Amino acid sequence: MIHLALFMLITIAFVSDARKAVIPNKLTICGTIIGLMIHAFAEGWSGLFFALVGAITGFAVLLLLYFFGALGAGDVKLFAAIGAIMGFTFVIQSMLYAILCAGVIGIGLLFLQKQVVATGQKLATWLISFVTYHDLDCLLSMKRQNNLKFPFMYAVVPGVGLTWYYSFL
Repeated sequence: MIHLALFMLITIAFVSDARKAVIPNKLTICGTIIGLMIHAFAEGWSGLFFALVGAITGFAVLLLLYFFGALGAGDVKLFAAIGAIMGFTFVIQSMLYAILCAGVIGIGLLFLQKQVVATGQKLATWLISFVTYHDLDCLLSMKRQNNLKFPFMYAVVPGVGLTWYYSFL
């Protein structure tokens, strides 16, 4: 049942994000509540704690990426729901796989649009400013830049799929 809830959540979020560039609050809130309820009913207080830790982890970690403009608020709330449904370890692994998948997709898009050199120069400038001068404003300025963007769900689906595959098969 828990796996069905996860797959339904991811499928609906993917379709919504691909069509409208929005992951609805109703979906993420329902996903989080369902995860909390399933674990609370099945395992009692320890199950509720398991789901809460997963939800808080999914939300808090991706909130940092949201502040830098790397992804939208819907993605943050979606990972809270994934964490509530699947727990701490699964949500951390899913995040890592999704970020790796996003990197591969992003590099592929940069090659297709022939922006690899220009983007590499921007990133090097930001990194040097941050490391050398400890300039946090340079990191925040990334959010204001006109950067290459694509729906993070394109990376979340394979990220969650890989995590599920390696966790349960």
